[in-house]
Formats: sequence, C-alpha cells, structure tokens
Amino acid sequence: MDIIIIFIILLIAALVFKKVSNVIIFFGLIDIFLRIINYIGNNTIKEVKEFINKFLPSSIPNVISNYSEGVLESILMWGYILLMILYLLCI
Repeated sequence: MDIIIIFIILLIAALVFKKVSNVIIFFGLIDIFLRIINYIGNNTIKEVKEFINKFLPSSIPNVISNYSEGVLESILMWGYILLMILYLLCI
C-alpha cells in the first residue's frame, strides 16, 4: 500500500512539474517530510505514535526494503541514492 501511494505521488509530480529538477526536488521533500513525521511520531504520546506507525511509512528506503528484495532492492536503493545526490545538486 505504501509503495502504491509513493508511486502515485511521483506520477502526479511528474505530470504537474514538467521539469525533471522539480520532480527530483519534490521527491526529496517527500522523503524529508516522511522522516520528520516519523521523528514526531517517535517522540510524542502513544496514540500519535501508533497512528503514524500504522498509516505512514518511515522513509522511502523503508518502503523500498519492505516491498522488494535481492538485486531489485539493490537497484532501487542505488536509484534512491542517485536521486538524493541529484536533490542536493538541485538545491
């Protein structure tokens, strides 16, 4: 379910933003948002933590590792690393 949501968000971003740099920046912002929400969820009350852990993934690499394994996971993780490097270069 998490991977479907992330792919839908990326597809919408690709359709809305015509430039590749905008899609890369959007991808980086989604990952940062998920990490901040995960941090907030781990450092708040029990009910908020349970809600966040149930409905939101902790990060994009976590989603990749949950839904793939082996060589495909390695390829996707290297793609993620490449996108994060491009994100740093676009800022």
